[in-house]
Amino acid sequence: MDGASNVKGFGLGIVLKPPTGNTIRQSIKTSRLTNNEAEYEAIIAGLELAKILGAELIEAKCDSLLVVNQVNKSFEVREDRMQRYLNKLQVTLHRFKEWTLDHVPQEQSSEADALANLGSSVEEDDIVPGTVVQLSRYVVKEGHAEINSTSLRWDWRNKYTEYLKNGKLPSDHKESRALRTKVARFTLDEDGTLYRRTFDGPLVVCLGPGDTDYIL
Repeated sequence: MDGASNVKGFGLGIVLKPPTGNTIRQSIKTSRLTNNEAEYEAIIAGLELAKILGAELIEAKCDSLLVVNQVNKSFEVREDRMQRYLNKLQVTLHRFKEWTLDHVPQEQSSEADALANLGSSVEEDDIVPGTVVQLSRYVVKEGHAEINSTSLRWDWRNKYTEYLKNGKLPSDHKESRALRTKVARFTLDEDGTLYRRTFDGPLVVCLGPGDTDYIL
């Protein structure tokens, strides 16, 4: 993970490498942050996304020696705001069965750095779902990081979610027409959970990859 705080703006970059392959890259645009705040936000957002994907063991890497040493208790935290970030990060880390957080030189985190700079430089009007997402709430203000997790991987639910939330239709004409026909049976709640109306009335929760394994 990496955070960017520069003259262009503020952004986070996350690279997730599951043992099965299929690297996931996420660029996130944020509002004003200090360098250290951006690093903490990037780490916590990366861990939140890894947990969404079902990770139990995590090896996190960050190019901020200060943040890594604060988390590993080699450095003392003197600022109240940084202590709040550290507290949230420790809670997030302990949701995993095993974790490590290691420092890496900046040249070894070039991919995450590029994603962070992309997030910092893109204009809000140019944000494309699946490429850059907006961090809507900060950890120390709201108590958690809210991430657009639907952009991490594309499953059958996403086209319905994108349409119901943003009115976005597929570019293919036939697929767009089919979606318009089917979407009447679907609805979103306030938390963004997708439901389908059954013939006899009740709403059923729509499951995606990982959800079925958890429920079974």
